[in-house]
Amino acid sequence: MFSAFFLPSFDWIQIEVSGLCNAQCFYCPHTVWRKDWLGANLSLATFKKLLPYFKKTKLVYLQGWGEPLLNPEFFEMVRLAKAQGVKVGFTTNGTLINEDLAEKIVFSKVDVLALSLAGIETNDRLRKGTSLNQVLKAIETINSVKTLKQQNPQIHIAYMLLRSNEYELERLPEFLAEYGIREIIVSLLDFVPSKDLEEECLAPQTEEDFNLLKKRAEKVAEKAKSLGLKMIFNLPSPCSQGRVCSENPIKSLFINSLGMVSPCVFTGIPVKQKTNVYFGNIHQETLKAIWNKQEYKEFREAHLSRAKPPVCATCPKARIELVF
Repeated sequence: MFSAFFLPSFDWIQIEVSGLCNAQCFYCPHTVWRKDWLGANLSLATFKKLLPYFKKTKLVYLQGWGEPLLNPEFFEMVRLAKAQGVKVGFTTNGTLINEDLAEKIVFSKVDVLALSLAGIETNDRLRKGTSLNQVLKAIETINSVKTLKQQNPQIHIAYMLLRSNEYELERLPEFLAEYGIREIIVSLLDFVPSKDLEEECLAPQTEEDFNLLKKRAEKVAEKAKSLGLKMIFNLPSPCSQGRVCSENPIKSLFINSLGMVSPCVFTGIPVKQKTNVYFGNIHQETLKAIWNKQEYKEFREAHLSRAKPPVCATCPKARIELVF
């Protein structure tokens, strides 16, 4: 107990408990780089190495580039994390959630459950292997298991806004309003793994384009609010560079399914050809030792200045403006 006093504290730790996936979303690095993918299931023994740090962490998020529910130890990981008194969340494609799994999710007392979508009639085409109807059925099933007084898990929608589905955006609030969803978080394609996908990215290139998209987002968010939904847009501005990026590398980190520690999910993709930013591996070193390395400290200090590290200088996450 006393030794925990000397451990670093975090706003959140994001852990890729599974780097495997049963879907083939066409815009995801897992699909684009499938032949060179190194992701695996994180072992329970490795996960247990992180438990002491959870006592000084606000949120543990069990998701990376894969489907968390593919890890057979997933619910034991949730149980162990919750036993440390920390909030726990994860994002899923919803394909594996049946009535039995819905009960496990609710009884695990997980705090946040996000389900991924990319469109209404376009979702099943853009997110091959997933189903809009499955996601909606999963939400209904989970809500049916929850008691009248039970708030958790809070159900969120992680929505990917692309060129291919942008015409559906205005329909989204009304479409989802009756499903007991707490929030819809809309993101653009912040990481483009292939030149072929550049056209799908709606990140504004000029201030004029940004203002047009922002105005559109505000109208949709206002419509959602009138229906009892909170809708948040993560919009990268081409004209402003935030002091600290939305991935919060000062007080948060990402651990991928190989055990590699990285500032965020975008700098820790478990694939051969990607040049990532790794500061250590929890199989060889403690998380405390990795966090306290001089080069990691210098990386975080750079984020407190206007001079971002080169890998972050052009990242959209360093220019996010929230619209809600």
